Amino acid sequence: MAAHRGGSNGRGWFWALAVGVTLLKLLLIPTYHSTDFEVHRNWLAVTHSLPVSQWYYEATSEWTLDYPPFFAWFEYALSHIAKYFDREMLVIQNLNYSSQATVLFQRLSVIFTDVLFIYAAHECCKCVNGKRAGKETLESPPFVLAVLLLWNFGLLVVDHIHFQYNGFLFGLMLLSIARLFQVRQRDK
Repeated sequence: MAAHRGGSNGRGWFWALAVGVTLLKLLLIPTYHSTDFEVHRNWLAVTHSLPVSQWYYEATSEWTLDYPPFFAWFEYALSHIAKYFDREMLVIQNLNYSSQATVLFQRLSVIFTDVLFIYAAHECCKCVNGKRAGKETLESPPFVLAVLLLWNFGLLVVDHIHFQYNGFLFGLMLLSIARLFQVRQRDK
């Protein structure tokens, strides 16, 4: 347990797993993307180009903004970075627009927002009971949890091929769970 709580060995294997999966995600940048790619491009355009009062009423695209306000504001924040990659992706009328710069931005935005997921996974791994601390690293509960979370095949396929931001949202949930466990452990 001491190794995963702060020793260099614990951090080493966790960060090696995180860097490894991030490199895989970078290799997936040119892969297939579904209609969700255009959905998010349109949401970037809507939130960037229109006043807040019109976000949920804009219907140029069939992919209208239909997620809760938190996610709309998330898209709005991303749109202010997107303009440095390719301003054309932020034009509402550019339906099915997918320049190389747009693809690069959207893929990198998913990878970058996974930083929250990686941090949350790290915090969850610190909460795992280390009763089997004497075992090999490959058998330790924190290591197994880190592999299951960071190398989650479903998230890789859905977020980095299909194109969504589930890792970011899952990271918010995991961080909430980790904080609950940490408060319980502190209060004992």
